[in-house]
Amino acid sequence: MSDLNPSPPTPRLVSAGMVDEWSHLLPGPERSAFVGACTEAGADDGRLQSVLGRYFSTWKTSLMADDLSRLQVLAIYVQIRDYVKVICLEDDSDEFEETSPSESSAIWPRHEDGQVAAEALGVGLLKAMLAAQQLRPDRLEIRDKRSVRAPSDPETAAILARNILDGADLAVTAFILRKESPMTTIIAAELSAEHQGQGTGFSILRTADLCLSQDLNSYWADQILLHAPALKELSLSFWQPRHMPHTPPFILDNKAWPALEKLELSMAMLSAPIIMVILSKSEQSLTGVSFRLTTLGNNSTWAELLSRIGNEFPHLTWFKLTHLSEGPIGQSQITFLDLDKHSVVSKPYKTGLKMLQKGSAGTKRIPGVEYGGPDANHVLRIVAECAVAASVH
Repeated sequence: MSDLNPSPPTPRLVSAGMVDEWSHLLPGPERSAFVGACTEAGADDGRLQSVLGRYFSTWKTSLMADDLSRLQVLAIYVQIRDYVKVICLEDDSDEFEETSPSESSAIWPRHEDGQVAAEALGVGLLKAMLAAQQLRPDRLEIRDKRSVRAPSDPETAAILARNILDGADLAVTAFILRKESPMTTIIAAELSAEHQGQGTGFSILRTADLCLSQDLNSYWADQILLHAPALKELSLSFWQPRHMPHTPPFILDNKAWPALEKLELSMAMLSAPIIMVILSKSEQSLTGVSFRLTTLGNNSTWAELLSRIGNEFPHLTWFKLTHLSEGPIGQSQITFLDLDKHSVVSKPYKTGLKMLQKGSAGTKRIPGVEYGGPDANHVLRIVAECAVAASVH
């Protein structure tokens, strides 16, 4: 979050009537406790500011019904809206998995494809308040909650975020599109209030954590991987990776990859050349890589890829490898045989090296390895030599 967002002005001469008005910005169950806390704080500005921060720093809203009315009123109260640092959008759907929702519950309407019907929510009001800088949050978060019968597709869930961010003139420093569970997708944007309203968009984005869908015609891949020149840390995973091609179009079409410092790939089926394309501008900047539950296809091998990374990226300080495979649909799992033998990794390099070992003597496997230290390149080359593909029976 931005540290440059100034603290809200301390309210002075707060009357009981003003506190009562502010209380109606909160959900019903919180109002009496808020009034009590303000009354207890009395004329102590410091205590009152702490109370306001506690109750208003995170603004949860469905952008529907009573929540929408409260947002409209918030625009009037300058003293209060300056305390809002996190805006969290979610509906009440998770409360009614087993029962029918009540008439007072806020459940987002959806189109047939599962997309939230943004036109039925107060998206326009929220965008207008953001564009006018009536709200200057450090974080905007959306929780898309579905059911077991209709899992949350991350790309579909993120369309609501796109509807809000497009035209709100925010400055995004970090972006998350992640599956929290099969039923829930989290979309979050960390924001710089200092750069809000300056047409900054994703140009100062440094960190991205993306879970993309199998169709790969991704708006977010295009926006972030092609239009975020300052990107330094990229975590990339795929929803339903078995259905994805080994050469995603957004990778092949990208002529301006950023100079990454960290790359994390998980739940993916890619080829070694494609991974090297992602790292094509990172030779002098890359300090760490992580591969987890990743399959190499198109006749690529982990032994070759890890050796190349160890040889071509001289500033590595850490790596982490967990449950890798190669071949069609991951038919061969990678184990790092002999890596635990004293003769393979000499004593100076054992510090910082951790291994995940499975099985007993006759069926021993080492499916995971990680290392942190100044000799990451050399250790990774040793690890590459130990990488053996074992057929899955």
